[in-house]
Amino acid sequence: MPYANLTASFTEQELTDLTDAIATINTILTGKVINLTPDERQRLYKMRNARASFAQRAMMYAQDNPHLVPSFANLTAAQADYAYYLTTLQMLQRFTAITEKLNDTNMAVGSEVLQFCRTFYNNVKFAAEQDVPGSTNIFEDLNSFFDLPPRPEQDTDTPTPTE
Repeated sequence: MPYANLTASFTEQELTDLTDAIATINTILTGKVINLTPDERQRLYKMRNARASFAQRAMMYAQDNPHLVPSFANLTAAQADYAYYLTTLQMLQRFTAITEKLNDTNMAVGSEVLQFCRTFYNNVKFAAEQDVPGSTNIFEDLNSFFDLPPRPEQDTDTPTPTE
């Protein structure tokens, strides 16, 4: 692998520690996080940068001006929700950084594996063409992954110019 700063494997103890840490995180999160349906995700207001600034200011003003909070709105509950939002945002940022590193590593390692496999496949293909014993069955098996349907003569997805 061409990445000098990448350890190519985990020790059994590291895998156990990581698995235990994930289990601990899941245990701590039980009852504190939810799963939204796709419909719920689409319907909910999203707290993006501009809305986060709005929420921060509105919460500050509401706390400093409780006489302006409507009687039907619960400032204490909103403050608790906002504090929980900030806490979960901080955790999410930390997990996102870890997830990004794992995704990048997985992608790089997978690419390295596929480069080796394509090199091996090409060599097996050449060996099968030269009638090297045992290579034909391997080639036929691996070739099935490259046996794609023929492309149409005209690419129907490309728009044609009109005159």
